[in-house]
Amino acid sequence: MIIRSGHYRHGGAIHSADHDFIVLTMCILFVVTLLYTVLITLYLRNKINKSLDNCLAVTDSSLFQIGTGFLGDIRKLAIVSAMFLRPQMFLKLGAIDLEQVDTFPKKFKYMMLAQVALVTLTTLVTLVFFVWAYLPDF
Repeated sequence: MIIRSGHYRHGGAIHSADHDFIVLTMCILFVVTLLYTVLITLYLRNKINKSLDNCLAVTDSSLFQIGTGFLGDIRKLAIVSAMFLRPQMFLKLGAIDLEQVDTFPKKFKYMMLAQVALVTLTTLVTLVFFVWAYLPDF
């Protein structure tokens, strides 16, 4: 460790304070992602079923192995989010009604896409921290 002109600079090794910061950041991101996923699933579970009742991806639980119960609702939320990100792929499969997807409320679309972005951010931050922790002399 070298101290120059009042600034802290470490010599490449990750210290225990860095590990604590990494673990705390990842835990906060995981908890926020989990809470947002649960809240958005509880809020949108019936709205998705009513708004997309002609979409085979939503109504046929065996098509994408969605399942039933709360975990099935979370999987259904993921499928519907994927429908909004890649509608042409689902259209080729014949699993969506394009008119219903277009008329789905934008507020709900943004809520689901924010959830996808939060999961992606959490995953990327976790991967970066794992790589950073195991690289020698970074």
